[in-house]
This record gives sequence, structure tokens and C-alpha cells, in this order.
Amino acid sequence: MDKMKKKDLESKGYKIGSAEDFLGLSKEETGYIELKIALSQALAKKRKQKTDPDPIGKNA
Repeated sequence: MDKMKKKDLESKGYKIGSAEDFLGLSKEETGYIELKIALSQALAKKRKQKTDPDPIGKNA
């Protein structure tokens, strides 16, 4: 978030923080969630790159 938007929101009474602060997570819980996100993103990327190496009938 840019500084101007943050200042504007804070002036209107909003509190700016992280999900860790909002949910009251420990450092370990935050690390676990970040690990799960990184793994899911890597898996999605791998699945997207995957192509069918031997389409039906091509090398049969």
C-alpha cells in the first residue's frame, strides 16, 4: 500500500497491520502459513508447465 493511501485510511480511523497481528498468530504459525502458500504456488506453477509427453496414439 502506498504511503498516501495508508495516511488517508489512518486519518479516517482505520488501523493498518498484518494478518499476523489481526489473527494473533505466533511467528511459528505465520511461518507455517507462508510455507503452505509457497508450496501451493510452486505446485500450481509446476502443473501449469506440465505437458502431455505422450499423447494417445502418437508413440503406440
